[in-house]
Amino acid sequence: MERYVLGIDAGTESIRSGIYNEKGECISFAISENANIHRHPGWGEQNVDQWSSSMLESIQLAFKGCRVRPEQIEGVGIDGTSCTVVYLDQEGKPLRDAIMWMDIRASREAEDIAACGDDALKYVGHGKVSAEWFPCKNLWVKRHERAIYDQAHTIFEHTDWMAYWLTGEITANINTVSIRWFYNAKEGGLPVSLYEKIGLGDIFKKLPKRVVSIGEVVGGISKKVASQTGLREGIPVAGGGADAFIAVIGVNALKPGKLALITGSSQLHIGMTKAELHAPGIFGTYPSAIIPGMEVVEAGQISTGSIVKWWVSNFLSAELKQEAKQRGIGIYALLDEKAAEIPPGSEGLIVLEHWQGNRTPWVDANSRGVIRGLTLKHTPGHIFRAIMEGVAYGTAVILQRMAAGGVFIDEIIACGGATKSDLWMQITADVVNKRIAIPEEQQATSLGSAIAATVAAGIYGNLNEAADRMVRMRKFIEPNPENHEIYREYIYQYEATYEHLKDDSRRLVSTLG
Repeated sequence: MERYVLGIDAGTESIRSGIYNEKGECISFAISENANIHRHPGWGEQNVDQWSSSMLESIQLAFKGCRVRPEQIEGVGIDGTSCTVVYLDQEGKPLRDAIMWMDIRASREAEDIAACGDDALKYVGHGKVSAEWFPCKNLWVKRHERAIYDQAHTIFEHTDWMAYWLTGEITANINTVSIRWFYNAKEGGLPVSLYEKIGLGDIFKKLPKRVVSIGEVVGGISKKVASQTGLREGIPVAGGGADAFIAVIGVNALKPGKLALITGSSQLHIGMTKAELHAPGIFGTYPSAIIPGMEVVEAGQISTGSIVKWWVSNFLSAELKQEAKQRGIGIYALLDEKAAEIPPGSEGLIVLEHWQGNRTPWVDANSRGVIRGLTLKHTPGHIFRAIMEGVAYGTAVILQRMAAGGVFIDEIIACGGATKSDLWMQITADVVNKRIAIPEEQQATSLGSAIAATVAAGIYGNLNEAADRMVRMRKFIEPNPENHEIYREYIYQYEATYEHLKDDSRRLVSTLG
């Protein structure tokens, strides 16, 4: 008899619920949209109450027309965006909108933290600190919204709020505290000295006391949630983590030499190593952030799929939209066709994909997007291809930095929105000169949460066993050596574009306030 779990993936644009069996087969999947709030350039927020309604709707929709009944679910797994910070009062109600992972308002705070000299800065290679990280955002709130900071009884992250909504338990999860809070399980937890040096020595009383591992039982489904969803009261909710890191489980990139390429609005590159290492231009390694006893290395690009969406939403001609409609195909499929006709390099175009700054390897919140090399010959198809190539150039530079730090990648396992485009995946393989594996289940983050749920429910003994049983590959994309040789010059030009413009970008951004 089949056994079932529920994986809930709360992303930037939507909350997605997937029902899976113990073989990793998706029985049903549903999406409920989220709305983002951008009050100022570089800011990003979401309404916390919106999460409640979206999560409930996605769960309910997943069961509609599905042969699986809510009472058959044996466990629930969760993941959310990170670092997305939530502030609750003493009654557990939100004090303000959540400050999203993509929010880079705390760039000055990030500089102050990087200058403090604490040993915990080894997780950023003793270099720049990303404005996205937990201490930066909290320091900004303390400086600019002191009343909110003082009233906050609980400060934690998106995934932790999900666990709280489902179970009523106040916890933090080992994944997000390791990757964004400077937490080290081997060294006693949070670095008190770092927080005290930057003026956040009083934050510890506001943080959850219990830290749970991925797959550990946080608590049982509450009576309230059971009545709203039909799930059985008390079934286990598994400790979760940041969406992209949970997707590493969902693509089974849990061994050294494998790199999970998690695509979507942003893009993350996450790998596992046995040895601890720290180097400029990469984040980590983080101890036990996914698998106990294993180190995790991370890099990422803030704006990737979001730029493609931005381009299509704002600048596409009526003629192209009409052509897609007449042919009965999607606009992205049409643009893929046109981009495929254009040679590697898009005839001299370079895109610097820093629409929301750069996460790695430059960790520069002040960098901005660039489209360079435009001529009257270039078409929307050229720019569409150049955006995909620019994202791939960013990935190539990241892999170079990883190799310089001692992390060598043999194979990339990709999932997410970009894998719908065979062209984009081939471009990426050609640029980085690595084979790319595409799993059968592309909702890898939901599957990763479902895998964690099977561990919490006792279906499997640990995450490795569950991933081996529940993840299968669909196809492999081999790099084209001739195209890679062409792209080598473009990778150089991509890096040069950033280096030549970084100081002027900073000056310009400073004028915006």
